[in-house]
Amino acid sequence: MEQFQPPEKEDPHKDHPLYWKNTEGGLFEHEFFWREHQQWLADAGYMLRPRYRQDWKPSWLESKKLFFQCEDGVTIIWCSIMDAVRVSDSRIVTIKRVNKRLTPFEESTIRRFSQEPLASDPHNYAIPLYETLHPPWDENVVFLVMPYLVRIHKYKYATVGEALECFRQLFEGLQFMHRHLVAHCDIQMVNILMDPMPLLSKIPHLRRPWKSYDFKGKVKQRTRTEYPTRYYIIDFGLSRTFSPGEGLVAPVSFGGDRSVPEYKDPSRAESNPFAIDIYCLGNMIREWFMDESRSLDFLRPLVEDMTRQVPEERPTIDEAFKRFEELLHSLSERILRSRFLYRDEFFPGRMYRACRHVVRTAKYLYRGLPALPKPPPLPPHTSAS
Repeated sequence: MEQFQPPEKEDPHKDHPLYWKNTEGGLFEHEFFWREHQQWLADAGYMLRPRYRQDWKPSWLESKKLFFQCEDGVTIIWCSIMDAVRVSDSRIVTIKRVNKRLTPFEESTIRRFSQEPLASDPHNYAIPLYETLHPPWDENVVFLVMPYLVRIHKYKYATVGEALECFRQLFEGLQFMHRHLVAHCDIQMVNILMDPMPLLSKIPHLRRPWKSYDFKGKVKQRTRTEYPTRYYIIDFGLSRTFSPGEGLVAPVSFGGDRSVPEYKDPSRAESNPFAIDIYCLGNMIREWFMDESRSLDFLRPLVEDMTRQVPEERPTIDEAFKRFEELLHSLSERILRSRFLYRDEFFPGRMYRACRHVVRTAKYLYRGLPALPKPPPLPPHTSAS
């Protein structure tokens, strides 16, 4: 018997002159949403890149370049995330489209951390909310305007101290959330971002991190020791907020880290989301840093405890952060300033980087730069509107 094949979903944009199945740089289907609402966003004060404007004419059609060599030939990664320029001050921002029926707690959670007194707290590492835009065509949709940040694993660490400062901020940021009874529920690498400036010479393009935002130059990385970097926890779509005295148990929300033991245990339809956060932070450090580096074996006992299979055996964030700080204070400056060794380095490159590291470290010592490069305090925050 011939197997039934459901009819293919009709693409409403297939006949559009800019829709070329993206084999020639044309728009993907999900990109048309941003193109169709570009003018509304411009009226709200946010200008999208030329690719998404109504008058867009592909630049490569009149040049000798291939479409992927042009800024307007590069598509977006996620259909719900877009970058834009704020017209009032030319600041590059990120705009996230949120469906409140799918993630009902996202807007309220990020707004809470972006308003006083939490916004100006130095322990707060939640991504700030600049503004919310409410479209007139759908009351269940909201646009969150936030800083333009970049992935932390795209730019390598020079020293052990630089990596540990990153972890310190993440421990402190997660502790801050947990103390305010907010469980993130989706701690993973893609939800940890960093401020690109001044670590990078230019603001990078969203899809081409080695190129500048306007595609007119290359991006050069400085070191975090010279230019201390601030890290942020993003994406509160699965977050849960509890009230004082309420039991810290909730239905399990399946985040991006599919190795979480609670996800595989059918008897745990409800669980402690704070313990899941601990597991995810420990597992992220293990998979993305310890497994990639020769320099962090001293963290293994703590990470193993954070990723225990039984949630009740994991430390709380207060206990884990205390152990991390004690370990941090026990390390000598020599270890903190030692080069962050990646496991995939070839011998010639390793020798070159080792020599360069000696010279660079001597300059750091002469300039009095600390081995743990903590970023300066942020300026006063303006509450989100």
